[in-house]
Amino acid sequence: MRIATKQEYLENWHDSFVAYIGQLQSIVTGFYLKPDVTIEDRKGLDLCKLILDGEDVLVVERCLAEGTVCKDVLDRIGKINKDLVDVAVESLRTDVILKEFVKKLAHLRIEQDRKEEEMRLSTLEIPVLE
Repeated sequence: MRIATKQEYLENWHDSFVAYIGQLQSIVTGFYLKPDVTIEDRKGLDLCKLILDGEDVLVVERCLAEGTVCKDVLDRIGKINKDLVDVAVESLRTDVILKEFVKKLAHLRIEQDRKEEEMRLSTLEIPVLE
């Protein structure tokens, strides 16, 4: 099995990030167009659109396109995901305890993904700049 070069890995990461954001935008648009979407749902979906079109996404995409990996990129990816989870959970019509549980569970998974990415970067000897 061939191991990807640093450059290939960073290019794939960029392409994956762009595809991921595109998929999320499609999902949000799909929900937004459903006939049974309430005004409250639309407000939550509008917030998701703002996140997906926001500065954090633009900065991550640009840095990955340039092959620049810094702590800020990892932080911004985590922030994007956590912000989306928070908006989605806050839009749920359920009790506070369940909302908090779902948020914490999703945040835990996001942090785990980040640690795995840091390990892959380290294995490929791709420095994470400050």
